[in-house]
Amino acid sequence: MIKADLALMNGNVITVDENFSFKEAVAVKNGWIIDVGTNEEVKAYIDVDTEVIDLRGKTVLPGSFDTHVHAAYGGLTLEPNFVNLYFPEVNSIKQINERLLEVTKRIPKGQWIIGAGFSSSKLKECINDGGRFPNRWDFDSTTPDHPILLNDAGLHDLVVNTKALEICGITKETPDLEPSDGIIVRDELTGEPTGYFRDWGAQTAVYKHAYMCNAPQLKKCIMKYQRVLNENGITTHTDIAGIGGDYLFCGTWGSGVIEAYEELSKENKLTARVCIDILAGINGRQSYESIISGLLQTKLPIFSKKNWVKAEAVKIFGDDGWRRDDFKGPRGYCTFPGSTEEEQAANLIKTVIEVHRLGWQMGIHLTGGKGIDTVIDAYIAAQQHYPRSAPRHFIIHGDDLTYEDAKKAGKHKIGLSMQPIAFELFLDNSIKKYAPERAREIFDINTYSALGMICAGSSDAPALPVSWLQGLQFLITRTTKNKNVYWPNLKCSLKDGIKAYTINGAYQNHMDEVCGSIEVNKLADFQVLENDIFEIEENKIGDIPIVMTICDGKIVYKM
Repeated sequence: MIKADLALMNGNVITVDENFSFKEAVAVKNGWIIDVGTNEEVKAYIDVDTEVIDLRGKTVLPGSFDTHVHAAYGGLTLEPNFVNLYFPEVNSIKQINERLLEVTKRIPKGQWIIGAGFSSSKLKECINDGGRFPNRWDFDSTTPDHPILLNDAGLHDLVVNTKALEICGITKETPDLEPSDGIIVRDELTGEPTGYFRDWGAQTAVYKHAYMCNAPQLKKCIMKYQRVLNENGITTHTDIAGIGGDYLFCGTWGSGVIEAYEELSKENKLTARVCIDILAGINGRQSYESIISGLLQTKLPIFSKKNWVKAEAVKIFGDDGWRRDDFKGPRGYCTFPGSTEEEQAANLIKTVIEVHRLGWQMGIHLTGGKGIDTVIDAYIAAQQHYPRSAPRHFIIHGDDLTYEDAKKAGKHKIGLSMQPIAFELFLDNSIKKYAPERAREIFDINTYSALGMICAGSSDAPALPVSWLQGLQFLITRTTKNKNVYWPNLKCSLKDGIKAYTINGAYQNHMDEVCGSIEVNKLADFQVLENDIFEIEENKIGDIPIVMTICDGKIVYKM
C-alpha cells in the first residue's frame, strides 16, 4: 500500500462533501488527499516517514476560498511607511494629518507617501462643511515637502496634496476627462483642481507619476499578504491584476502582479493558490473600446501549475450601476460611457457579449439594482448568442439583488461573489435607504440559493476584515456590529454558510474538481480550528482561533 507523507488523526473532519459528512482522519501524498475516513483506516497509510498530526479532537475544515481579495495591494498596506487609515478608522482630517506627520519624520523629503482607508462621509471637517470631499489644502501644511497619495476605503477615490499635483503637472488648465474615465474635482469658484480624483482613469493620471513597485517588491507584497490569508485559514483566493491596472496603486493591480504570481509559483514560494481576475480596460477605463483593446493586448505567461496560478476571468466595474427609483439615496452612476443610462447600458451590454464571445469568464462589480438587472440580462444574452458550457459568470457585491434577479441568475447559472462582512459592518445604515418591502430581499442568501444561484463568500480585504469566520457569523446570525438582528427567519444554516466559503468559491472559479472539500483525489488544503464550529455559540464563531493552515499538504501557518 502507498504510504502517506502526512496524516491528520483524531480529528473532527468536516469534509463538505456532497453529504456534508464528518470523518476522523485524512491521509495525504504529494499534496493530494489519498484517503479520508476513520483513524483505523488512515493508520494503514502511516510509516516511519509519515508526518502525523494528532488533532486531539480539533475541527478540520477545507481551506477557505476568498473570492474577492486584493492580495498584492494588501501586502503594500503592510509596508511600515504605508499610512493605514482603515484600522483604527479615522474620523477627522486632523487624525489623518497626525498619521501623515509620523511618516514624514521617517522618510526623506520628496519621497511619496502612500495611504488609504478614509471615508469622506465620516470625516467631521467634511461633514461640517456641507459634506465636501477632503482636498489638498487640508494636508499641505503637514506635508509641504512630500507628495501624498491617499485613497478612500473603497479605492475608487483619491486625494493628493499640492506637491503631488505639481509633480503630475495637473493645473487649472488641465482639461477635464471624459466622464467614463473619471473626474478631476475642481473648486467651483476658481476651477482649480482640489486634489480629489474619482475613478480609475482619473487616478491613473496621478499614479503614472508616482512610485511604482518593481518585480521583487510585488513578490514581497504577495507573500506578506498570503501570510495574512493563511492566518485566517484561507488557502485559495482571487486577486485583480492586468494591463488596466498598470498605473494603479503603485502597480499592485498591474500586469507585473500576474508575472510575480507565476514566478513565485515556479519558485514554490506561494502559500495560497490564486485565481486572477484580469483588469483589462486601458488606463483603468471601463468601456467597450478600452476593455476589448486591453484584452487583445494582454499577454499572459504560460502558467506552469494551474492549480496554483491561473487567469481565466475578466473583472469589469459597473459600480453603483443606477439605483432603483425606490432607493432613498443617491441615484448612483455607471462608469461606462454614454449621455443617458440607456446609452451606458448599451455599451456595457455590448462589452459583456464580446468578452463572453472571446471565451472569458466574467465577474462584474455592481451594487446598484438597475445595473444588476442589466448585467444579468446581458449575461443571459451573451450565452444565448454564443452558447458554451458553464461559463459561470458572476456578480461581485450585488447588494441590491432582488428575488427576480436571483431567479434569472439561478436558471442561467450566474453566481454571486458576496461580502457578508460588509453587511455586518454597514447594514445598520444601508437598510434605511430601502423601502420596507424591498429591504426584506436584501442579502437573503437562503432564497437566492433555493433559486439556484451559487453564492460564494469573500472579504474585499484589505478594505474590509479578512476573517471568513466573522463573515460566516453574520450569515448565520444576521447580527450587525451594533447588535441589531435583521429578519432572523432569513438566517443561513451553518452548513450552507461553510459551503459559501469553501466549495462554492471553488465552483465559481472552476476549481471544484480539485478543492473546496476534503475528498479523495482533491488537493490537501485544510484549516484546523480551536473549537468545534457546530458546538460553539453562534455569536462566538467569528472569534474561533485558526490554529493551523495546511496548503498542498504543507503547514503554512501554525499558531
